[in-house]
Amino acid sequence: MNLLKTHDLTVGHGRPLISGINLEIGPGECILLCGANGSGKSTLMRTLAGVLPPLGGSFDGVPAVLIPTRIPKVGGFTLREFIRTSCYKESGWNGKLGDLAEKAIGQALDRLGLGPLAERDIATLSDGEFQKGCIATALVRLPAGDGGPGLILLDEPTAFLDVENRLQVLQTLRRITEGGKAALVFSSHDLADSTACATRILGIAPDGRLHDSRSEDKDALLRTCFPALDSR
Repeated sequence: MNLLKTHDLTVGHGRPLISGINLEIGPGECILLCGANGSGKSTLMRTLAGVLPPLGGSFDGVPAVLIPTRIPKVGGFTLREFIRTSCYKESGWNGKLGDLAEKAIGQALDRLGLGPLAERDIATLSDGEFQKGCIATALVRLPAGDGGPGLILLDEPTAFLDVENRLQVLQTLRRITEGGKAALVFSSHDLADSTACATRILGIAPDGRLHDSRSEDKDALLRTCFPALDSR
């Protein structure tokens, strides 16, 4: 079962950044997307989430949930209220959420170990705790019941985090995919910790081609996408 399949996909802004993408993603995968600054990581994620149109080719699969990088912590919202804002499509005419949506929020909080923090103002949370809250907003939007697994795209979820919080968030990402309830693609410049967490690596090379550790040696892939590694 594929949650996502691309067909000679090309992405970019006016000019191509990544071309010839033929990619399949299945349930249970925790995939690192890496590449140099400006290589097209965010552009690829935004295209797969339907925010940007592709420049060529096509893709199909389940709707992907995108969590952008560095969401601001705006005071005055509890963590539960913050997560509720992501469920606007489930709200009624009066802005209230139904029982199923509230249940999904509670399950997401518990799944990420955030239950005790649910009524805390998000401005008082650590960066790592808040990043887990952002991930919870993706979990509540995954297909429920017979809808099957979903796909989450996270753009730099460990950016600006200290070592302890970064490791906690990476461990959280890996746990989410266990059991095949979801697949996850996350971008990061932190190769050491992120490659250890990932079940698979996608790397964007300087020539705009996407390399996949499913069909290539991981170390060779990283050297291709980061030529400076060969000089170390």
